[in-house]
Amino acid sequence: MLAEMQYRIELSTSREGVARIQLPGRSLELEAHRDSAVGWQVAVVDPRDPPADASASTVAIEAASANDAVWRVARAAVRAVSELTQSPIDNELRHDP
Repeated sequence: MLAEMQYRIELSTSREGVARIQLPGRSLELEAHRDSAVGWQVAVVDPRDPPADASASTVAIEAASANDAVWRVARAAVRAVSELTQSPIDNELRHDP
C-alpha cells in the first residue's frame, strides 16, 4: 500500500492572488496576474529552482478572482504531483467553492 501524500495550500492573507503549496520535501509558490486575453496568468515557481524563462512556469486560467485562480492552479498542481509520484492524496481534495 502506498503512503498518502500530505500537502497544504496556503493562500496569503495579506496579498491577493498569492499562495504557497507545501508538499513533502518541496514548496511551490504561486502568483496570479490579470491577463485581458485569458483572464489570469498564474506563475508556479519552485523557489529552490526558479525557471530561467518565467513564462515557462505560467498557467492561463479563467477564474472569478486572483485568489480563485491560484486556488484552482494549486489544486491542479497537487493532483499532478500525486499522479506523478503515484501517491494517493491525503484527505482527498474538496470540491471548488
